[in-house]
Amino acid sequence: LLPYSIGMPPVGSSSMGSGGFPRPPLPRWRPAFRHTGRAPVRTVVVGAAAASVSVALHHFSTASSEALTQGQPQTTRQERMARWMEGWTIGRTAFHKPNVNQTILDNEKTWLGKKNFLTKAPTQLRVLVPLCGKTVDMPYIAGLEQVGTVVGIEGVPLAVEQFLQENPQSEMKPCESSSSAFKVYKGNKLELYEGDFFELSPATTEPFDRVWDRGSLVAVQPALREKYVATLDAVLVPGATILFEGLHRKEGPEAACMKGPPWSVTEDDLKKLFEKRGYTIKKLSSKNILKEEQYERFRSEGLTVMNQEAWLLTKPKKYPRIIAAPCHDDEYGPT
Repeated sequence: LLPYSIGMPPVGSSSMGSGGFPRPPLPRWRPAFRHTGRAPVRTVVVGAAAASVSVALHHFSTASSEALTQGQPQTTRQERMARWMEGWTIGRTAFHKPNVNQTILDNEKTWLGKKNFLTKAPTQLRVLVPLCGKTVDMPYIAGLEQVGTVVGIEGVPLAVEQFLQENPQSEMKPCESSSSAFKVYKGNKLELYEGDFFELSPATTEPFDRVWDRGSLVAVQPALREKYVATLDAVLVPGATILFEGLHRKEGPEAACMKGPPWSVTEDDLKKLFEKRGYTIKKLSSKNILKEEQYERFRSEGLTVMNQEAWLLTKPKKYPRIIAAPCHDDEYGPT
C-alpha cells in the first residue's frame, strides 16, 4: 500500500558555539533530514490509458481479493495496489467524501494547537496525509494559519491526476524529487508524493509535526500494520500528534467483524502498535454509524454496531543528551 533520534551537530557546524561545544537546543530545532541527491523529473502518463488499466489488473485484483479473504499478507507493491488501482479506474471510491471531514473540524485546536505563545505567530506545521487519494481535507488543512505545508502520499496515479484537476487553485506543478521512489508535485502550501507509502523515510522527506490519518491505517492489512506504523513514526518529530479516524466493527458475525478493507482498528490494536513506542493514546469520540443510509453495505454483512472513532496519538518528546562542558559565552549568551 499506499499507504528520531536527535544527534549532536558535528564540530565546526553552525550549531556549535565557541570552544567547539554544542549550543543549547533551540525550542524548535530540527535535524537536516533532506536528502541532497537529485532525481530527474518524470512525466505522469494517465487519463487515456485508464480504460486499459482495469483489464491489465484483472488477474492481480482477483488474486488480491483471494489473499484478502484468506488473511494472507500482500507483500509486493503490485499485489497491494491492484485492488486500489482497479477501484479508482471503475469509480469504486465510496471512501472519498465531498466535504471536509467533521473530525478535523471538531478537533482542530486539540490536534494542531494554538499560535506560538511567545510570538503570537502561526507555528507553520508540516502535516502528513498518508494514502490521501484526492481528499478535500488537504486544501482545507493547508489553508489553516498554523499550517505551513501539507504533504499527501498516494500510490494510485489516477487519484493524483484527479486531485490536480479538481484543485487548480493549488497550482500544483511537477518538480524534482530527492528520491526516485516518488513523483513530486508542489503548489500553494501543498505537496503530493506519488508512490509507495512504505518508501517514505527521513531520506525522502523532511520530518512532520502532525498527521491526519483517515482511511489509511484501516486500509492496511493487519499483517502490514507494524510496518506502516514504523514507517510513519520514522518521519515524525518528537511530540508530533496523529489525528486518527478509524472504524471498529464491534458487533455482528465474526466473519463480518474480521472483514476488510476497511479493517477494524480497536483500542487494543492502537495500544499494541503505539504504546511500545511511547505514544500516549486519547479517545476523542465514538459513534455507531450504521444508522446512516450510506453504510448499508456493512449492515448487509450482518454488522449491528460499527463505531467510527477518533483518536489523538502523541509521540513522546525526546531531547538530545547534553554533555557537561565548561561555561563560555557566545551569541546565545552565557551557557
